[in-house]
Amino acid sequence: MKRFSILFFVITVIALVGCEDVIDFELAEGKPQLVVDGYVTDQTGSYAILLSLSAPYLSKTQVPKVTGAMVTIADNEGNEEILKELEPGKYVTSTLHGKIGNHYVLTIKTEGETYRAETDIKRVPEIDSLRQIFKQKTDFTDEGYYVLYYGQEIPVRGDFYRFKVYKNRVLANKPSELVVRSDKFIEGSYIDGPEMNDEPFEVGDTVRVETSSLTEDNYNFLHEVFIQINNGGMFAKSPANVRTNIINLNPNSDKKALGHFGGTAIRFKEIVIKEQK
Repeated sequence: MKRFSILFFVITVIALVGCEDVIDFELAEGKPQLVVDGYVTDQTGSYAILLSLSAPYLSKTQVPKVTGAMVTIADNEGNEEILKELEPGKYVTSTLHGKIGNHYVLTIKTEGETYRAETDIKRVPEIDSLRQIFKQKTDFTDEGYYVLYYGQEIPVRGDFYRFKVYKNRVLANKPSELVVRSDKFIEGSYIDGPEMNDEPFEVGDTVRVETSSLTEDNYNFLHEVFIQINNGGMFAKSPANVRTNIINLNPNSDKKALGHFGGTAIRFKEIVIKEQK
């Protein structure tokens, strides 16, 4: 989404290429920490909370799942649900339904500790339409079809979004394709045709574009994730944990948590690429 990034005034950083020496070193292994990943949305269906334990940075073993936990989600309307462990480390809802404007509290009890996280479901703009264009090959563009996005951003600054693109139901999920944006520079503007893909689509591809609302803390979390997973080159920084909204209610405990619990509203459009002459 390089062209989409330009629309949102994102500064492109050009990485310098140089020689690097390979240095072998040992990393200190900290205590395993609870890792939480999950969202409540305004879409129908169950919501999943994934629980695991952190592993050493260079570990090649499977990430341990957290089983037997008590996981609940409550909202500001008095609804509360105990989630069912569908499979090891995966806890799902059956009756809870997310709504724009509502507040949600996640509580996790495991290994004698109680963790809590809070979030909201913010408003999200509608997508007016998607349109395809065909481009010939150039020095900077591969030949093929590109999808353009059209929609009105909601007036009043303070909104945050994530944009996802699916090709034939498969999410574009490379490190560079984690796209989150603030409305700081485009508040209330009409988004008039930015290209949503860098690699071209082919005739017959079904393309789905999603706009998801984010809370500010979830935006900051995902932005830091983007920096970490795209961290490389001569000037790469040491890996570090990103911020989290998962809090251990016992301030004296040394057992902390990682990850994030978020709320989101989702809007989407789909287009099937057709031959264009």
